[in-house]
Amino acid sequence: MKRGFLIVWTLLFFINVNSQDITFTKTVDDTATTYNFVNKTYAPVTLKIAKLKEIEFFIKEGETICKPEDSLIKVISIPKRLVENDSTFKTEDFINVSYSFGIRLFKDSIKSHLYELPFQRKKRYKIMQGFNGKFSHSSEQSRYAIDFKMPIGDTIVAARSGYVVHAISHFTERGGREFRNKANQIIVFHDDGTLAFYVHLDTNGVLVKVNDYVKAGQPIGISGFTGFTTKPHLHFVVRNFDSAIPIEFKKQKNIGSKSGVWIKN
Repeated sequence: MKRGFLIVWTLLFFINVNSQDITFTKTVDDTATTYNFVNKTYAPVTLKIAKLKEIEFFIKEGETICKPEDSLIKVISIPKRLVENDSTFKTEDFINVSYSFGIRLFKDSIKSHLYELPFQRKKRYKIMQGFNGKFSHSSEQSRYAIDFKMPIGDTIVAARSGYVVHAISHFTERGGREFRNKANQIIVFHDDGTLAFYVHLDTNGVLVKVNDYVKAGQPIGISGFTGFTTKPHLHFVVRNFDSAIPIEFKKQKNIGSKSGVWIKN
């Protein structure tokens, strides 16, 4: 199933989902409160700020790319008078702030690559839902996702080498769409700018940390049962920014085109 990273994830992240690696810093002076956006990962991040209604303060509206290990200064600045004159003032009533990893790539910049299967050698799993699956693989973010039916506790490996840019493992619940932003997961940034998502991992089931470089075939996580899901499985998808892209595997090029088939590594 799709993770709902739109995270907005599939896959978008909201301003109140701060982490140590993607965060906002705040400075306060006599005239205003100013927010800066900080990206400590090895991937570019696209910040999105949109007005919900007319505002009387500065925002860096639209999409802005923040380079790896860099920051964007003064993306929001709220005059002190607004807060002092209105005790009910809340920034989220006026603007929506989100971010996503990567940038939109031109198709010809995406390298042709044969992926490893995201599980260990000699293991065999059934595809619960493949490309364009009717249950939850019909969106732009998940149309080329693959759900491997996998029991809780099995080892997940990197399907392609790259840098870990997101790793979360504290969620414990699962259920309907209201849990789509509560799936433990790992995101790996590849050398051509694409991103691989490994979703529904076990609680405390992440074996890597942000900015680790992982090699294809390296164990990175433990399969689980968290987020928007009805059965334990691994949701695997590769994206160009926020759009799923078709991929091929070394083992067999048409993996993902059909549901209900068994795949052995």
